[in-house]
Amino acid sequence: MNRIEFLRALANRNTTKKSQPFFSGILPYSGQWTVNEVSHLLKRTMFGAKKADVDHFLGMSMSAAVDELLNTVSVPNPPLRDYGLIVTEDGTYDDLGVVQGQTWVNDPNLLSDADARPGISRFRMDSLRKWWAGLMINQQRSIQEKMVLFWHHHYSVQQEEVGNPQMMYRHHNLLRTNMLGNVRMLAKEVTIDPAMLLHLNGYLNSRQAADENFSREFQELFTIGLGNDSHFTENDVIAAARVLTGWRVRTNPLESYADEAAHDTSSKTFSGFYGSRTIAGGDAATELDALIDMIFDTTEAARFIVRKIYRFFVYYEIDEATETDVIEPLAAILRNNNYEIKPMLEALFKSEHFYDTLNQACYIKSPLDILTGTLREFNVPFPAYTDYATGYPLFFSIYNNAANMQLDLFQPPDVNGYAAFVQGPMHYELWVNSNSLPRRADYTDALVNAEIIDVRGFANATSNPSNPDTLINDVTALLLRYPLSTASKTYVKTRFLLNNTADDSFWTNAWTSNNSTLIDTSLKNMFLFLMNLPEFHLC
Repeated sequence: MNRIEFLRALANRNTTKKSQPFFSGILPYSGQWTVNEVSHLLKRTMFGAKKADVDHFLGMSMSAAVDELLNTVSVPNPPLRDYGLIVTEDGTYDDLGVVQGQTWVNDPNLLSDADARPGISRFRMDSLRKWWAGLMINQQRSIQEKMVLFWHHHYSVQQEEVGNPQMMYRHHNLLRTNMLGNVRMLAKEVTIDPAMLLHLNGYLNSRQAADENFSREFQELFTIGLGNDSHFTENDVIAAARVLTGWRVRTNPLESYADEAAHDTSSKTFSGFYGSRTIAGGDAATELDALIDMIFDTTEAARFIVRKIYRFFVYYEIDEATETDVIEPLAAILRNNNYEIKPMLEALFKSEHFYDTLNQACYIKSPLDILTGTLREFNVPFPAYTDYATGYPLFFSIYNNAANMQLDLFQPPDVNGYAAFVQGPMHYELWVNSNSLPRRADYTDALVNAEIIDVRGFANATSNPSNPDTLINDVTALLLRYPLSTASKTYVKTRFLLNNTADDSFWTNAWTSNNSTLIDTSLKNMFLFLMNLPEFHLC
């Protein structure tokens, strides 16, 4: 029995007839708008919920809050060269194309690890990772970084396969600039993106020797899926591969192009799943448009992307009721808006279903939620994402810790993306295992013990830090999505704030008299305890 089934059973165990269904659809949410609902929305759409952000969105309606989160923000400046001379066993090299502090993304010299100046590609790639981590930690009040991560997972491309930082940046920038745009158009652009062409062998696909790799993954993983209603055939994979023949990559300037001599100009006929449609032989670009239109004319294409969005932002289990009352109407919204994604996201994040108790505190935090979210919630100061001298080394720590916890940016495990976002039946539970859980604990412990977190400053920002009950209520409301019981809160208060007494004045007197040693020790121990609770890993 999964969590939702358990809670439904618990809610209905003493009733034979429900006055209201313990399930909700996509009608607009009209319930209370408190710290709980705001935190739920922010922790799902951003990395962490800072108190300042919670207070900001509490001051407006739920609908206005969602609108603000779905606003597009400016495209950031590109990553910069932060590295100096590169020393290897074979000698010392310089990145002659770019000076320190300037971007390398437009350098016409496409460097790989096999280049005559080895190591430069790796340093550029690290620069890209630091840059993105810096954008996450400095994110604006927007869904932007979570959406970029979603598309990064969905259109999975591995740096080890591509081997070129400029191509990886271009791919990332394509996802970033289209994150809240048109799903159909993004699918087309990704198909002929240089990094994707290299990653899935599209650049080798020719009329003389059709390569089915991308065609298969495009239908199975990117657009249609392998659900019960996904009945495309092996012949459809072959026909689509023939449509996609002839696309190549040139390096100066970096771009894809159609080599018409390598394109199969014969007609391609598809199965009944695609309405037995025939794509007439023509040039590569025209046939690509026809293929994209054919795929997105199916009802399953909209359902597939909505299911992936749902599992990423709401919950991984999609039962029959959810499919009927949530997935289908959201897919209809997506189709009716010509695959513009924002109206569908707006309907989801404003829906009764999204704020249903069943869908809160049921999502195990990803490594980036643990890392970036915790730093942001405790207001740990960081340099701007453009600060390559002092900021990039700090941002690299975030990337490196995430990679050690199974979320390696720009190097997902395979073309299916990150397993915890997509692989049933465990899904999010895959983030937590005997290797990753101790790393999570070590990380949060280090934040407290090394005084990276200002525990007193965090406590001081609560409504009444001298009152132990109020302090614990405020702190747990901000940090924990699954509420602690009254008994658990009493235990935390007694053990950490009252020195195992029953006298609230013990803490009140310590706070008002500014007993620094007692205050800091008590708060450090309390936060160490709270961040090692299972509840801390839920959002």
